[in-house]
Parts: sequence; C-alpha cells; structure tokens
Amino acid sequence: KTVDLVKQTRKTALDLDRLPMDDPNTYKLLARGELDGVFQLESSGMRQIVRDLKPSGLEDISSVLALYRPGPLDAGLIPKFINRKHGREAIDYAHEILKPILNETYGIMVYQEQIMKIAQDMGGYSLGQADLLRRAMGKKKMSEMLKHRGAFLEGSEKNGVKPKVAEELWDQMVQFAEYCFNKSHSTAYGYVTYQTAYLKANYPVEYMAALLTANSGDQDKVHGYISACLKMGIEVEPPNINR
Repeated sequence: KTVDLVKQTRKTALDLDRLPMDDPNTYKLLARGELDGVFQLESSGMRQIVRDLKPSGLEDISSVLALYRPGPLDAGLIPKFINRKHGREAIDYAHEILKPILNETYGIMVYQEQIMKIAQDMGGYSLGQADLLRRAMGKKKMSEMLKHRGAFLEGSEKNGVKPKVAEELWDQMVQFAEYCFNKSHSTAYGYVTYQTAYLKANYPVEYMAALLTANSGDQDKVHGYISACLKMGIEVEPPNINR
C-alpha cells in the first residue's frame, strides 16, 4: 500500500527487496524509539530496548527479535547484549574458535545456528550431526545429550581445546539451547522490521496513510496511529464523502 502511494504521490518506484541497508534515517528513527507501526517493535518493552540498543545493522535488529522472549529476558541477556554493543562490558570468548561464530552477537549465543557451528568447528561434528544435537538440546532429551556430550568433548580435545574449557562451554550450550532461536526466521522477521522502519522514516505520510487504511477496522489502533501522526506533524483529515 505504501509503495503504491509513493508511486502515486512522488512518481518513485520502490523495490522493497533492494532497499539500502545502511540508511541513516531508518537507524535514527529506531534510536528515537518512534516505533508506532514498525513491525515487531511496537510494544512498550521493546521500544525501550530498541532506544537503549540503537541498532546499527540488520544483525542488531534480528538479534533483539530473537532475544525478546521469556528465556533470554529472564537470563538478563538483553542488558548484557546492549552493554557489550556500546563497550560498557567486555566481549570475551572462551576460545578463539568461537570468535567468528559469536562476533556478530557480541560474544553471546543467540541462535541455534551458532550452537550448530560451535559443534561443527570445535567438536568436529558434521552439519547433519550438529542438527541432531540441536534437536536433542531443544527437546531436552537427557539420554541423547549424554551421548553428544562425550562426542563433543572428544572432538574438542582433538581440536586442541582444553577439557575444562570444552566442558564449561558444553554446559553453557545446554543452558542456551532451551531458548535459542533460529537465525533464518529471525533475520527474515528483522528484514520486514527494517522495511517498515525504512518506509516510515523516508516516506512518513504515505506510510502512516497505509497504516491507517490497513488498520481501519481496529478503532484503538486507528486512534493510536492518528495521535502518532499528530506527534509527527502530519495532519489527518476526517473522511470526506466526495473523495
């Protein structure tokens, strides 16, 4: 709807699959917490987190969507993630093998794919075996996990990792696996979040008009979005029978 309106009012054809991923207006909008109508970020708790985090790329948006769930919230991972991003807490890695795997999430395990990659690069697993490990961890199958523990520690030792480091990491992985999210899902969601934020930041009138149309059946949302428009300095005209 926004794309149609932009074409109509500005004679500009937008390709939503080819948006610039480094648009400063979009990241400024996110940092200000002006998130009415921005996919997945509208709740008050999420607004505060995004304001504190000040995302600077799709990876940050994707990570926050994956972390904003009961497990990671209870474990206090979001403040840790924010502090590490802004250099208020040191980013540490139990072993150098982990650095390329956990680099984009500031040394914190966020995704199932990271656990699979650690099993592969450190524990010597094949990708198929790593997927079986992910499944066993997610379902908390203790008998399966014990089998995997032995294989992981053995493989790690072959890759020159001290047993104590491998054991501690295994315990961490077991703990994280309960609420690890899959990156493929989170990144796809994150991209839709970025698209909506981009349109709102760069084409605010068209975006808010589309948002009001899309939510016209929900009076509470309509009221909320009209007040968001007024805060943005956008005039909302009443319905006109002639137009």
